[in-house]
Amino acid sequence: MGKALPLQAQHKQSMRPTVRMATLGMAVAWLTLVAALGWWMSKRVVGAELDRLAASAEYEAKTTARIMDRLFTEMSSVANMVARQGSVIQLATRYRDDPPSLARLTRQQRAAQFTQDPLVRKVGNFMHELSSDLRYARIYMNNMSDDTVTASNWNEPDSIVGMIYSGRPYLIDALRDGNGHSFGIARLNKTPSYFVASRIENEDDMPLGSVTVKFDTPEIALYLTGHHIALIVDRQGRVTTASSAPFMLRNAAGLLSPGTAQSSSTPSSPDNGEDPGIALDVQAMTSSGHADQWLIDGKPYLLQREPLSKTQYQLITMAALDHLPAMRRQHYWMAGLVAAIGLLFILLSSHVIGQMVARRQDERHAANHDALTNLPNRRNVMAQLDRLFALAGRTQQWVLVAFIDLDGFKAINDTYGHVVGDQFLVEVGRRMSAGLRKSDMLGRLGGDEFVVIGLIAPPDPMDQDKALEAMRSRLAPLLIGSYKFAECSFDYPGASFGIVSADPSASSPQAVLKEADQCMYADKQARRASQIQSTQSDSTIETRELAERLQASAPDFGSVRA
Repeated sequence: MGKALPLQAQHKQSMRPTVRMATLGMAVAWLTLVAALGWWMSKRVVGAELDRLAASAEYEAKTTARIMDRLFTEMSSVANMVARQGSVIQLATRYRDDPPSLARLTRQQRAAQFTQDPLVRKVGNFMHELSSDLRYARIYMNNMSDDTVTASNWNEPDSIVGMIYSGRPYLIDALRDGNGHSFGIARLNKTPSYFVASRIENEDDMPLGSVTVKFDTPEIALYLTGHHIALIVDRQGRVTTASSAPFMLRNAAGLLSPGTAQSSSTPSSPDNGEDPGIALDVQAMTSSGHADQWLIDGKPYLLQREPLSKTQYQLITMAALDHLPAMRRQHYWMAGLVAAIGLLFILLSSHVIGQMVARRQDERHAANHDALTNLPNRRNVMAQLDRLFALAGRTQQWVLVAFIDLDGFKAINDTYGHVVGDQFLVEVGRRMSAGLRKSDMLGRLGGDEFVVIGLIAPPDPMDQDKALEAMRSRLAPLLIGSYKFAECSFDYPGASFGIVSADPSASSPQAVLKEADQCMYADKQARRASQIQSTQSDSTIETRELAERLQASAPDFGSVRA
């Protein structure tokens, strides 16, 4: 019974690996597609973000560079304008050189002596108003002895009047070339500042001294405010102004364009003697796929360089890239979410499609198979028989048909009930299935009728019944014997067989089935006659044995002859 019943289950199980493989293929293809598209889209989005940052940094660098150029140009213009004021020239002419007596005085004593002069105070007040309006740290005038004659803060406690600035590069350049520029840290308040000096001349172009404009970097840094970090770097790589405090006074020589950096020991460097600053830890990101990306103190930046005209400085704009890893992670999470949703949809769709396919196959199976035995039904058998006839015609074979009728099946149903009758039919199907060839097909036509169809080689004319007897000998013994069920057990004498073979070119499916049915009925009548004869023979033997026993036991009264 175990071979016939699970046919439908085996049919479903054979379908499940196909559905699983299709689902797995779709899942792998979907995940591969999402991964590829996610990587491509992330690369495009990150590339677009880098392009946006590069464009933003470039715009900000050019804009800031123009502002800084104007600031430095304004400082030079203010220094030149002040140096050409009549009162300034008059004051510079009066105090062109310090007399030897001043050298022995202290700064405060020299300041007191200078500020007694109304012209010193007048020029100082003018410088004070001008520096206040332009937010300069101070404006001051030095004579040829580098002594500060007057300043914008002449009347304040931190006045620099009387301060001697000997050896300052920007003063030396101004007296020699007419103008001087420098960056340094103020001696008094220790504030990093820019110094722009202009030479004071008389009508004969004789140097009389210089006017210096001092602009503190905290004030200049206000002009660097933007979306990105801005650094003003001198030729030594020293950061003279920064919009971010941690970069201030650091050394960024590694970020300068090739050929622009100059050693601090170079005699022509205007900042000789100044500390070049602690070097930034810089490393070019060569594998980034985008130009000018650097790791600076462990953080990624996109750089944009812009030289400042007519100065020794260069503006470096740094666009931070530390948000890109988070952006990439967000892309990966989004791709993972899309992949998960799609995978869930694939699994649900696969389950639904699997159920639909299984239902369709169940319906198809139910339409073509007997519900009790799971054997092919009449419709299926007839379709397969038509196919076998067509195949036999092409391959020069004959069709073999066996019609089987279960003798005494009604008596089994009446005696043991329909449940046992159904179990008996299933067991008959299982036993006959065990005796089939691989090419044979067993079906149930209905009730207690079964049929076997298959192909055989054309029979030998001298022995046409050989194949028929071979099938009978394989199947008939399988049905004879004891049948044991949970409710009962009994011996079954066997079934009636009608087995025929047909040439497909000379017969038809309907004709061969009719012939097999007639042969089956002939076999059934023969089996009945044999059973009646066997019963009568058994009754005659029993009568004879009874007469002999009676004769042996009767008294002897002599013989009677007719």
